[in-house]
Amino acid sequence: MKEETKHALKNKLPIWLVCVAGIAVLSAAYIRWRADTNPSVAGNAAAVCSLVLFIVGCCRFVPGFLSFRSAPTDEGLFKPEPKHILLGVAGIALAVELLLFAAVTGLLRKAYGNGFTFRGAIEFWRSLDSQHYLDITREWYLSDGDWGRVVQLVFLPGYPLAVYPLYRIIGSDIIAGLVVSGIAFPAACCVLYRLLRLDYDWQKALRAVVLLLLMPGGFFFLAPMSESLYLLLVLSALLCMRKKHWLLAGLLGAYASFTRTVGLLLVAPMILEWARAFPGKGKRLAWIRDVIPALLVPVGFLAYLWINRTVSGNALQFLYYQEHHWSQKLGWFFNTASYQTEYLLGSIEEGNRYNALGLWLPNLVWHFGTLLLFAITAKKLRSSYAAWFIAYFAIAIGTTWLLSGPRYLLSMPAVAMMLAAVTEKRWQKIAAVLVLLPFSAFYLYAFVSRWQVW
Repeated sequence: MKEETKHALKNKLPIWLVCVAGIAVLSAAYIRWRADTNPSVAGNAAAVCSLVLFIVGCCRFVPGFLSFRSAPTDEGLFKPEPKHILLGVAGIALAVELLLFAAVTGLLRKAYGNGFTFRGAIEFWRSLDSQHYLDITREWYLSDGDWGRVVQLVFLPGYPLAVYPLYRIIGSDIIAGLVVSGIAFPAACCVLYRLLRLDYDWQKALRAVVLLLLMPGGFFFLAPMSESLYLLLVLSALLCMRKKHWLLAGLLGAYASFTRTVGLLLVAPMILEWARAFPGKGKRLAWIRDVIPALLVPVGFLAYLWINRTVSGNALQFLYYQEHHWSQKLGWFFNTASYQTEYLLGSIEEGNRYNALGLWLPNLVWHFGTLLLFAITAKKLRSSYAAWFIAYFAIAIGTTWLLSGPRYLLSMPAVAMMLAAVTEKRWQKIAAVLVLLPFSAFYLYAFVSRWQVW
């Protein structure tokens, strides 16, 4: 018994060391942040809650992470799926897109009455960041002139370049953007299903897709912005990576980092999957060769830096525009929870429902809801996906002036996987629908009403 106890303690020692080190680093960051800022009681409470949930999720993730290479795989162990299910997945996603478009058009018709036109309903989709992407599609980046156009250099070129050929054919930038997004999203849903089928039965894989379709903010995927294309690229890269098509995974990852900055974070799951594929003796040269495509992921972002240098003379000019025009810098995710809570309470006191209900409340619901999901499901997620989520959340949510938290987290595929993991029982599925549908309907109404939804 003593030997067994010693062996158990020896196995748990690395877990404790990693957890203690992580907690120490995050605690030091919080102490430093607390010394440099003066949050309100509510703001500090929100920061602490955010930090604790993040730590709980990370600590629950560590054991699986440390045993990731030796964990058994469930690939190919599940019963056959229905025929033509991918066609069904694409059809459902397309139907949801059409429903969202019809709902937006109907709400606009009700709002404008006799002043409503279908062309006006199409042009409405230039809201959000769509206008920036469409400007780049038509005219590329500007090195001087109107400041509002010059600072558009912060928007990466992957999506505008994908829209440009269709724009040249049909002559309408916004219709071209809607079509590209409208095609990319159903394709992304199909890839998500196929990716999850590597680990789960078809019912659970399909449930993850349906939950993604029900999540608040689905209209972001329809808008002429980069969300749908980015989701398709990262999921396709993950699928190729899981199937050990390393070169194609690297190329898709490179285009993902050419489309959105957070595409760079695909390096995390790719390296972990590569490490898990470690072969026996005699194949190590091939194993080392396989990691080279993973190094292609940053190439897309390097191409974007080259564009920065070509347009402005400075490869890092986008950082200057982010900070001086949008007040964006890297910070701590718990700082985001703090200032968003303070702004929510301030908006309520001022009676500004547009900011309170359209901006700050959805951001905080997504922030804490996603962290709670992660804390619950960290042991159930594949370690490569969980590590990717940790890095993504810390970077995307840690910006110093975050307005688009729901949009960013909606584009993180692990969120749909986490929702599928906590809806195994019938009552859980019903509860998820009862929570997601009203919130989605409300958020859609806030978007059409332009309640500071970004």
